[in-house]
Amino acid sequence: MGASGPSRTVRDLLGDARAALERAGMDTPRLDAEVLLMHVLDVDRAGLYLAYQRSAGEDETRRYLGLIARRGAGEPVAYLTGHREFMGLDFRVDRRVLVPRPETEFLVEWALARAQRWEGGGRVVDVGTGSGAVAVSLARLLPASTAPLIVGCDTSLDALRVARENASRLAPGRVALVAGDLLGWCRPGLDLVLANLPYLRADQAHAGLAHEPPGALFATGEGFDLYRRLLPQARALLGPDGALLCELDPDQRPTALALARETFPTAHVEVRPDLAGLDRYLIVDLARTSSG
Repeated sequence: MGASGPSRTVRDLLGDARAALERAGMDTPRLDAEVLLMHVLDVDRAGLYLAYQRSAGEDETRRYLGLIARRGAGEPVAYLTGHREFMGLDFRVDRRVLVPRPETEFLVEWALARAQRWEGGGRVVDVGTGSGAVAVSLARLLPASTAPLIVGCDTSLDALRVARENASRLAPGRVALVAGDLLGWCRPGLDLVLANLPYLRADQAHAGLAHEPPGALFATGEGFDLYRRLLPQARALLGPDGALLCELDPDQRPTALALARETFPTAHVEVRPDLAGLDRYLIVDLARTSSG
């Protein structure tokens, strides 16, 4: 994009930014350009439209062009703005944590439905909590009078700092955070274990993931080693009516089903697809038998 002139409008700036992101091969250049400009101008979408015809300020232009250049280099919009919407809530995110994905919302939705059967609350652990998106959303969306004890755990202290900030803003006093490796720190009697652990293989790395923390994305053993450790731990800690819900790579469906059925021989085990039809969620339900 060229240098700004004195009569350059906000609309001109937006059009140039969108063209630059198109040339850089971004999937959603118009949306990205608009979101970043709303961030710089500190306005909502209506405010952006109202600002179209005014001249763009020198500082606004400088900041915006810097963000567009970073986006064109592949940096996620969420890191550039410091925010990501998840379950209708505004989460703070940065390069210390994975950007929450829409498909992970299923974990919260399933847990919300599951919580309807608990009397007097329950005990939930979100393993690999990252930004706290799953644990905090669940705590925020459940009624305070019936909310279970929700714990988010992670091995990354940096991630836990981000999760603590989100929990204090969105669900104060309702999420406990623990620095721990999977469920090795936990006591028996859990009602629900939720997990969105690193599950990508090293050969699945691509430029779109380059700015996110590798430790939150990749795992050894065809990407499944963390789940190989987690499932036996969950078997020892879940109560008789407990459940386990994990997000997977679709290629891991056969491995996940085989390990889950071996580890939980009497439980109902299934893998459900995401909205794109990809096998994404492993569900182990001890309250249902393997035949029903």
